[in-house]
Amino acid sequence: MQLVAIQMTSGADIAANLAYVASQLRLINIGVEPTLILLPENFALFSNRDDYFAHAEPLGQGPVQQQLADWAKQYQCWLVAGSFPILSHSNERIYTTSLAFDPNGELVQHYNKIHLFDAHVPAVLTAASDNQEKAVINVQAYKESDSFIPGDSVATFNVGDIKFGMAICYDLRFPELFRVLSAAKVDVLLLPAAFTYATGKAHWLPLLQARAIENQCYVLAANQVGDHGQNRHTWGHSVILDPWGELLAQQAFACGISSATLDKQKLVQVRTDIPILQHARFTASLKNKE
Repeated sequence: MQLVAIQMTSGADIAANLAYVASQLRLINIGVEPTLILLPENFALFSNRDDYFAHAEPLGQGPVQQQLADWAKQYQCWLVAGSFPILSHSNERIYTTSLAFDPNGELVQHYNKIHLFDAHVPAVLTAASDNQEKAVINVQAYKESDSFIPGDSVATFNVGDIKFGMAICYDLRFPELFRVLSAAKVDVLLLPAAFTYATGKAHWLPLLQARAIENQCYVLAANQVGDHGQNRHTWGHSVILDPWGELLAQQAFACGISSATLDKQKLVQVRTDIPILQHARFTASLKNKE
């Protein structure tokens, strides 16, 4: 099975963001083997509370979700859209939701981000480029809970005999979520993100490798990259990791595609050699929405 991450620099222009996704989809070589393509968090809209509310869609309806469904069907791929604002029961807050479409264009699963990013992190002067350090100029405040409601369920889906588990960005810092997914026998952890430059430089790859190693899963992580305006800069470095934590593919500071092949035998071998789940003495429980 082919795993693909698309790295991009999204902004407030939905049409421009979707046009970039379309340009990248045309470049992916989709053959007879199943292909799953992951888009980053905020792929279609990286903006502010007012924009998120203005463009939020009911789950399973709306022009952005229809475009995703059309692409999945056109390219005969599994398409997981990192996150998009989805209406909730509240008039004050909405969900930020990852959406999984099958090759028939059907929405087969969704995941509402559980852990919301309310934090203060260093901000940088300009977007990053290869081999170039950037000066920290202030501290940027983020408070996703002003706009979004946290989800309360994990979400998984199958592509043949491969099981995928869904998460979004800040979730990466909470290993208990991934242990629940691992206990549900997930083979691939999906992590769309908009990890900031400062936190990404320090923690992105170590955290992703830890989640891969401790859960013996492949990790497919698609990040935003560069300057998004309003003093927001993201780290990039979208990666694909195997269950041994080895780097199979990486897209550093440029927009574009990372791809790698999932080896089911590697999963079996790693889990047989060191049967972590059989040895685990602690369990956690979250409702599994499947």
